Amino acid sequence: HFSDGDNWSGNDTTKCIELLREELMPRSNVFCYGQVKSDYGSGQFLRDLQKNFEEGEEDLIWTLIENRDGIYDAIKAFLGKGK
Repeated sequence: HFSDGDNWSGNDTTKCIELLREELMPRSNVFCYGQVKSDYGSGQFLRDLQKNFEEGEEDLIWTLIENRDGIYDAIKAFLGKGK
């Protein structure tokens, strides 16, 4: 999943974390989140993931994409886990 990291409200973020924890992650080998740096967005969702999940969890990978060139590196990070 790629995003600028902005949700419309805290309720959206709470629902996203709940869906990840209870629905998506139990049914998936891995969930990958690439947050694209934006001059117009807060990028809050990456911080919310970091607050709610431990870094290094095998079924969750996140990365911050600084610019267009970072997209390739993010995909390599996602696929590099190889489950």
